[in-house]
Amino acid sequence: MLYYYYIFNFLLRILHPIIIKMYQWIFICGILFALYNAWGIGANDCANSFATSVGSGVLTLKKAVIIAAIFEFSGAVLMGSHVTDTVRKTIVDVDIFHKNPGALMFGMLCADFSSAIWLTIATYFKYPVSTTHSIIGAIIGFSLAYGGKDAVDWEKVGFIVVSWIASPLLAAVFAFSVFFTIQKFVFGSAKPFEYTLVLFPILTFFTFFINVLFIIYKGSPNLDLEDMALWKCMIISISVGIITALGAQFLYIPYIKKKLRRNQNLPIENGNVEEDKKVTFDIRSKSYREATNSIQLEEIGESNTDTVDTEDTEETVEKNYMYDNNQSIEFNINESKKYTKELEQEKLNNQVKLLHDKAVNIDKDSDELCSWIQIITACFSSFAHGSNDVANAIAPLATIYSIHQKGFIKEEADVPIWVLVLGGFGIVIGLATWGYKIIDRMGKQLTKITPSRGFVVELAAATTVIIASRAEIPVSTTHCQVGSILGCGLAGGLKNVKWSLVKGILFSWLVTLPFTGLLSAGLFSFGYYAPYENFKLFDGNISDSGSGIEL
Repeated sequence: MLYYYYIFNFLLRILHPIIIKMYQWIFICGILFALYNAWGIGANDCANSFATSVGSGVLTLKKAVIIAAIFEFSGAVLMGSHVTDTVRKTIVDVDIFHKNPGALMFGMLCADFSSAIWLTIATYFKYPVSTTHSIIGAIIGFSLAYGGKDAVDWEKVGFIVVSWIASPLLAAVFAFSVFFTIQKFVFGSAKPFEYTLVLFPILTFFTFFINVLFIIYKGSPNLDLEDMALWKCMIISISVGIITALGAQFLYIPYIKKKLRRNQNLPIENGNVEEDKKVTFDIRSKSYREATNSIQLEEIGESNTDTVDTEDTEETVEKNYMYDNNQSIEFNINESKKYTKELEQEKLNNQVKLLHDKAVNIDKDSDELCSWIQIITACFSSFAHGSNDVANAIAPLATIYSIHQKGFIKEEADVPIWVLVLGGFGIVIGLATWGYKIIDRMGKQLTKITPSRGFVVELAAATTVIIASRAEIPVSTTHCQVGSILGCGLAGGLKNVKWSLVKGILFSWLVTLPFTGLLSAGLFSFGYYAPYENFKLFDGNISDSGSGIEL
C-alpha cells in the first residue's frame, strides 16, 4: 500500500501544474462571463434607469449612454462592493465548500454564464426581467446540485424574496404619493407654472439631500466613508441640498423663464402659436428602422392634435406595397417583411397614443420646467443602479478571484477595483448596444411619461434602490422602476396603465429564477459530475496556505 501511495504522490506532483492551470482557466472564463453578464445587465436593467428620460424626450439615447458611462462607473466603483459581498455570502452556505473550493469556483462560473444567457434571451424578446433574480436563481441552482437543500440559507433567501416584493410596493407608494400631491396642488391649480416655480427649488433640495446622504453615510471603504459620523453626513448633505436649491432659484429658473419667453415670441404661422410648438410624429413618413431609432427623440401622443388617427388606422394606412415582377422572390420577400414591420410599428404607435390620450394633461410650461431635474434624477438613478446591480455580474467573479489568489475560501472576499470597473464597463456597453429594446417598452408602452412624471418615477426608484444598497440588500432595480412607473400612472387612474403589459412583465419575473436555477444546475452537474474520474478536477483539497492543491 505504501508503494501505491508514493506512486500516487509522484503523479500528483507531476500533474500539479496542469491542475493549477485548470483553475487558471476558470479565472479567465470568469472574467469573460462576468463581462458578458454585465453587458446583459446594461442591456436589460440599465435601460430601466433611462427609460423615462428617453421616453419623455428629455434625453436622447446617446446622451443617456454618456450619463451612464459616468454614473454607472461611479456607483459601481464607490459603492458596489457592499452588495457584492452580500450576494456572495447570504445565498450560499460556503462552509460546505471549504473542503472543495474548486467546486465553488466552478459553480460561480456556471452561475454567471447562466444569468448572462437568460438576460440575452429576455432582452432579445424585450422582457424587462430582474438581473438580481437571474444571478440569485443561478447561485441557488448550482448550490442545490452540489450540496442539496442544506447548501442554501433559505431563511436569508426568504428575506431577500420579501424585499423583492416590498421594494416595488414602496417605490409605487412613494411615486404615487409625490405625484398625486404635486398634481392636485400644483399642476391642477389655477396657476400651475407659477406654483411649479415656487416648488422647484424645494424639490431640488430634497433630491440632492436624500441622494447625497445615502451615498456618503457609511459609504464606500475605498473613499474612507464607512466611519463618517452621521452628523457630518447630515451637514454635507444639507449643504449640498441648499447650494443646489439656490442654484435652481437664481440660475436655472431665470434661464427657463427667458427661454420660454423667447419661444413665445416666435413668428406666428397659420395663426396658431401653440400649434407651431407642438411636435408631431407620423410613422407613415418613416421606415421601420428610422422609427425604431427615433424613439429617444420624439414622444408619441403628446396631444389630441397628433397626425395619427387611432380610430381609422386601417383606413388611413396607405397600402403601397406591390409585388415587383422584375425582382427576385427573395427581394420581394424582404420588402414584404419590411412593410409588415412598418405596419406593426404603426399599430403599436397608435396603441401607445391611445393610452397616452387617457392620461391627465399637465401644463406644458410646468412640465418643461421639470426637464433638467429629471436629468438630475436620471443621474442618481444611474448611480444607484451601478452601486446595486454591478454585484449581479461581479459577485461570482469576486469569489473566483479570491479563491484563485488565496487558494481557499475567505470569509470576507476583497473586491478589487479592476473587478468593479469591469462590471461598470460591461453595463455601459450593454446599454449602448441593446438598451433601446427595453427603453421603448418601459418608457412609453406601460404608461405616459412626461418630464414631471419621469422625475418622480426616477427619484422614487433611485431612493428605494440606494436605501436597499446601503442596507446591503440586493433588490431588483427592475422591480423598483416598474413599481414607480405604476405608482405614477395610477395617480391619474387605472386607465392610465396598460395592464396587459404588466401581466407579461410579472410573468417574466416568475420565469426568471427557475430558468436560471435549472440552467446553472444543469451546467454545473454536467461539468462537475463527469462520468470519468480523470475529468473530475474539483475533488482535491485546497490548502489554507494559499499554495494551491494540497499534496
